Amino acid sequence: MLESCLEKYMEACIIHGSETVKSEDYRAINKAHAEIIKNLRILVEDEEGMKMLKKLLYHEDIYVSSWTATLLIFDYPRECKKVIKKVMKGKGIWAFSIETFYKEWKKGNLNRMY
Repeated sequence: MLESCLEKYMEACIIHGSETVKSEDYRAINKAHAEIIKNLRILVEDEEGMKMLKKLLYHEDIYVSSWTATLLIFDYPRECKKVIKKVMKGKGIWAFSIETFYKEWKKGNLNRMY
C-alpha cells in the first residue's frame, strides 16, 4: 500500500509542477495538489512511509524533490534547505515559487501541510 501511495504522490508532484510551468491548467494543478496531500497524509502516518518520502529529497525530478522538501522541511530542515536552495538557483516560475515558500518559512509564516 505504501508503495502505491508513493507512486501516486510522485506522479502528482510531476503533474503539478509541469502544469504550473507549462500550461497553467488550474484544474489539473488543483487536482494534482489534492492527490499530493492525500497520499502524503497516508505516508507520514507510518515510519516506513516517512523513510520513503525522505529518499525523494534526492529524486532526479525537480518537482518531486522540491515538493518533498517543502513538505518535510519541518521534519528535516537541514536536508530540505539544501534541496530548496538548489532549486532556487534556477529560473522561472517554479524557482520563484520555491523561493517565496522558503522566505515565508524562514519568517515563521507557514505551518505543516499535514
